[in-house]
Amino acid sequence: MLSRQTEDQIQGLLDRLCDLYSQKDREGILAITAVDMMGFGTGADEIIRNREEMERQIRRDFDKVDSLSVRLADCTIKAEGTIGWVMGEITFIADGKDIPCRLTMVLRGTGHRWEIVQMHISRPTGDQAEGESSPA
Repeated sequence: MLSRQTEDQIQGLLDRLCDLYSQKDREGILAITAVDMMGFGTGADEIIRNREEMERQIRRDFDKVDSLSVRLADCTIKAEGTIGWVMGEITFIADGKDIPCRLTMVLRGTGHRWEIVQMHISRPTGDQAEGESSPA
């Protein structure tokens, strides 16, 4: 069962990630990611296998826009022991344009803090009508 303390700690990390991303604070984001962090972004070539590749992705994201803010909504947080996982809706507001995405994340508790070990951001396909399974 997820304790209130763990849920608050994980929510704090998510809030911090949004703040850091909105401030385009590359070093701050890297400080809350694990060395062995991995994940996927929305682009076909956005594959991250470690913190160095995460840094390259963040730099690419930040260089692309002048203004940026991030908003999380409808998050579900779960945890068992030192592993946590999250899913929710994440919206990037890049140069005034809303980019709605989905987020899943795996976190690891180190005993002192939670760190991001896996993140996947995706955009829902427009080729699939509501109620249908994936397109052929």
